[in-house]
Amino acid sequence: MRAYEFTAYGGPEVMRLSERADPIAGPTEVVVDIHAAGLNPIDILQRTGTFRFVNPGRFPLVPGNEFSGTISAIGSSVTGLAVGDAVFARTDKALLGGLAEKVAIQSELVARMPRTVDFATAAAVPLAGTTALQAITRGLAVVPEDRVLITAGTSMVGTLEIQLAAHAGAQVTTTASAHHTVELRRLGADEVLDYHQHPDHEIPGTYTKIFDLVPGADLRALLDRTQPGGRLLSVAATPTPGSMRHDYAMPAWRALTLETVLFLVTARVRRHAKRRDVHYQRLSMRPDAEDLRTLADLIDSGRLHVPIDSRFTFDDAAAAFARVESRHAKGKVIVDVHRPEADTSDQQQV
Repeated sequence: MRAYEFTAYGGPEVMRLSERADPIAGPTEVVVDIHAAGLNPIDILQRTGTFRFVNPGRFPLVPGNEFSGTISAIGSSVTGLAVGDAVFARTDKALLGGLAEKVAIQSELVARMPRTVDFATAAAVPLAGTTALQAITRGLAVVPEDRVLITAGTSMVGTLEIQLAAHAGAQVTTTASAHHTVELRRLGADEVLDYHQHPDHEIPGTYTKIFDLVPGADLRALLDRTQPGGRLLSVAATPTPGSMRHDYAMPAWRALTLETVLFLVTARVRRHAKRRDVHYQRLSMRPDAEDLRTLADLIDSGRLHVPIDSRFTFDDAAAAFARVESRHAKGKVIVDVHRPEADTSDQQQV
């Protein structure tokens, strides 16, 4: 099979297209022929080595955090899935492997994809969708009485979070450029704040729950906008102690070092949260097939719209990475690994 590989940590120059042996399903695995892969900002961080301490790369490393495709082989102990099933998944966080023509993956991470969308749209869902759903149901525990602020509403996670919070019955405010107001209101936002006019320390009002999606956000200012007894959840800030410990297998000395560093680095913001009586944490999503099934049901029922920014051919994956790295993508960037014959364009902007 063909697969992309990172040969080292670094810039675009470390990625190459190569040939590897086809994967074989272990007893609890399935092999998926990948139709489409979604790209995310985390793919860039993994390439540059941001997570090298907690998950050292074993090069050459096949990147890719999410995909959709068709099962072509199943392990002897796998139940509930069959050859020919159209599925989607968020890959194992330590192993990756989604930017390839095939992948072997634990069956417990795989779910049947929504029936009402194509492979490209399904591939856009697993990482951002699971993050948004776990934020709503677990990290923030949103209820109808909540007044929720979601920063960066036009990000992929942001657009899904707005919809999920609105479906939960909360009053939703989000931040974005003013020209995105109409589309974000259509998704369910009750109020859209122009972030040019309302930086973190000038956001009006207070909120019971805040979901931070902006790298480098002023967390102390956001804590001041959170009502006492409320919650502030971030996916962009420095991890809080315990938030990444179970994401990757690591020796005890590495885990202790990690937790000590995170305890010290986040001490100031955690102290401020305690003074404000606000529950603060950094969310680290966990791949979960049950969450994928929930998302598929929401999509098939018409309650969750999935925005696609652009699509690239497999041979042009470098350009897809560049699109993500530009930070101009509004919606998911998709790499068509096996594009349907009816679609012959090299790139499709949506």
